Amino acid sequence: MARIQDVYGLFEKIQSADISVYQQRCVAVRNRNASCMRCADACTSGAISIQNNELVISPERCIGCGTCATVCPTCALEAHRPNDAELQKAAVAAMQANDGVAVLACRRIVDSARDLVDAKKIVAVECLGRIEESLVTSLVVAGARKIVMVKSDCEACEHTKGLSTACAVRDTSNELLRVWQNPVRVEISDKFPGSVRATEKAPYDERRRNFFFRAKDEATRVAGIAADEAAKKTLGIEDAPEPPRYVKVMDDGTLPHFIPDRRERLLDNLAELGEPLDELIETRLWGHVVIDPDTCISCRMCATFCPTGAIQKFDDEDGTIGIDHYPGDCVRCRCCEDICPSNALTLYDEVLAEDLLSGGVEHNVMHPPKYDMSSSKRTRTMFRDILGCEDIFDR
Repeated sequence: MARIQDVYGLFEKIQSADISVYQQRCVAVRNRNASCMRCADACTSGAISIQNNELVISPERCIGCGTCATVCPTCALEAHRPNDAELQKAAVAAMQANDGVAVLACRRIVDSARDLVDAKKIVAVECLGRIEESLVTSLVVAGARKIVMVKSDCEACEHTKGLSTACAVRDTSNELLRVWQNPVRVEISDKFPGSVRATEKAPYDERRRNFFFRAKDEATRVAGIAADEAAKKTLGIEDAPEPPRYVKVMDDGTLPHFIPDRRERLLDNLAELGEPLDELIETRLWGHVVIDPDTCISCRMCATFCPTGAIQKFDDEDGTIGIDHYPGDCVRCRCCEDICPSNALTLYDEVLAEDLLSGGVEHNVMHPPKYDMSSSKRTRTMFRDILGCEDIFDR
């Protein structure tokens, strides 16, 4: 008979398939002083929390809507069923079947419409919070003339938080399309466009057929997990150890960097759309770091903990030190602003559009640090200065 802990472990693996968690990318895990809680704040079912410096998902609460992955600036959370590639493929196919109009709809309203709409022209998502800017721009690059997100009665829905995320994505997408001089726009509607109306009754129920296909895929997935676990137990094979939550620093003294795949796809799509207007843009996606040289203590903790490498240290041969800032790599997680010990760093929400694609960089030269951060006596020296008292000693 299987041990109860084995059963619970199997259940956890089965239930957690809607979302993947990458602890090392989470800014709140990388530095406990980071204030980012966007995933927990946006979660439509209260399934996410930060506990003991770890990002925790309660799989029994998760509905697989993907809203958390949309708001996470570093892709520490990735949505599945469908994943981004599958969702994009389905959305492009539906858009092409609908003469260039992409219709992305809440599953509730699709189920309510039943056979009144042509299911081949619509992509249903668990919540509109699943839609994000790289998908929108991919549809535009693929030839979309218009993008419509169809909501249900979101205000009365228990997962209503997803609507505010969808609105933010709509606003950001439209601002990017405006600056890139593209006529396509995204709108949120409570009605399906007339083009998706079913003209004749299908010989089969498309939604029911898709439901059974999904059920079959899910049954196959669960059976596969159960078979793998049984084989491992029989053969005495242990699971590969999980990567450490706290990663070793790199040669330059910073934590490893990661550029989110969605961000790279978005920038690639914008490059396909051409050149932007030469102006400042304000969106939910990028930020612009400004450092006050008179307040900065040159600790460069901002570069140490930056998750993407948008802030990087430089040390010239002549002894000049500082940081380089790449706005195009910034994901506006605000970790740098949160952890700056002297409050010398401010993250502004406006960036130059052309910097996003050109790889523009700002060179910030810093004064030599007052304290030798490599010295074992640095804490004592700092406290003596802060308190104005020499009678502080190491123990």
